[in-house]
Amino acid sequence: MPRDQAQPDSQSGDAPFARGVVAVIRAPAAAIALTVARGLAGTDVAGIEVTMTVPDAPDVIATLVSEGVTRVGAGTVRTVGQLKQCVGAGAGFLVSPHLDPQLAAAAVESGIPVVPGALTPSEIAAAIGLGAAAVKVFPVSAVGGPAYLRAVLEPLPDARLVVSGEVLPPEVPGYLAAGAWAACVGGSLWRREDAERGDVEAVQRHAAQVLRTAAG
Repeated sequence: MPRDQAQPDSQSGDAPFARGVVAVIRAPAAAIALTVARGLAGTDVAGIEVTMTVPDAPDVIATLVSEGVTRVGAGTVRTVGQLKQCVGAGAGFLVSPHLDPQLAAAAVESGIPVVPGALTPSEIAAAIGLGAAAVKVFPVSAVGGPAYLRAVLEPLPDARLVVSGEVLPPEVPGYLAAGAWAACVGGSLWRREDAERGDVEAVQRHAAQVLRTAAG
């Protein structure tokens, strides 16, 4: 039985999103990011992460929230200033590539779930101590993938870990079985040509098909 089914999660605080796949959107234009997010909104992804590398990312988030799109958060948040922009836009959660105590404290104070990036057991434990809703293990594929995750969870069995870093949809079941709370998946969820021509329905169809491979 996969660990995420066999053992209860007990990390303090509410989870930032449900178990499963978090779609990470990196796009060269706001319009493309909006098309992708609108398409993903019609699938069963656990979260939609609009990274701060997307032009006008806070406006993209605010637009999606105003349209009633749920599960929308901000990614690649690196400063308190960016955090404030994302909170103002209505982001439901924040994800960072690194562990910054000041950023984590600001997120906790604002009441928004934060998922800082970490790699070592010490960093993961420190992030949890700072009030992280979950911890992003990044870059997981570069350090052993599911095997590394299982090794980390041996001494930290209650940690709510989100894997990130070149995770492909067919690999998601293996990460979840190893104990991951969720897996971040990027551009493999959509086709560039669909997004560039603004075809929301095509994005949704393709994403739904790809997500079936991530369901095991």
